[in-house]
Amino acid sequence: MSRLVSLHAGGTRESWQSLGLSFTGDVCLLADVELIVHGSTPGLHGWTIESNTHASPETHLEIDGIPTTIVSVAPAQPTQSTIGRQKIVGLDHVVVNTNNIDRTCEAITAALGLEVRRERDVGNGVKQRFHKLENTIIEVVSGPHITGDTASLWGMVASIDDLFDLADELGEDITSPPKKATQPGRYISTVRGSVGLGVPFALMTPHVRD
Repeated sequence: MSRLVSLHAGGTRESWQSLGLSFTGDVCLLADVELIVHGSTPGLHGWTIESNTHASPETHLEIDGIPTTIVSVAPAQPTQSTIGRQKIVGLDHVVVNTNNIDRTCEAITAALGLEVRRERDVGNGVKQRFHKLENTIIEVVSGPHITGDTASLWGMVASIDDLFDLADELGEDITSPPKKATQPGRYISTVRGSVGLGVPFALMTPHVRD
């Protein structure tokens, strides 16, 4: 099984710290995933994935244009971290935008050995497909609003132990009021663009067990 080790973002640590995240150098933990913030250009610029699909201890490649480092073994991270007073119980999913969902999903499968687990037609020409990593989900999105020549990392969603308490703590200038998510029984709150993360970032309640 493959797992997400780290996400590389541009921008400032201060904007993330304003949410209650703690850094050691350039790194803060989103559950067991490192968020590494360095460089001045906002956005997500690459990821590191642990996978046994390549023989080399470390391989650098592009997955349909996404700068990717694949490592055969990565250091274990704690399974929980905090944001303000609340626990981050997991990185729920990472969003990849593409102008060609077939091409991008085939590239993910070829590089990581991950087949498409599910497809969703959102409407208005927008489609989503999902690849399952050990510790998160890759959500691939295509639609008329996406016009780039290659795929790109777009945003991410973290699961929070008590989303409603965190939203109250941060206030509506920082996050939108929690609302019902697409997934039954779950709620989601979006960090406002004015915070200056440079990366679309949302917070959700944990998965609901059947």
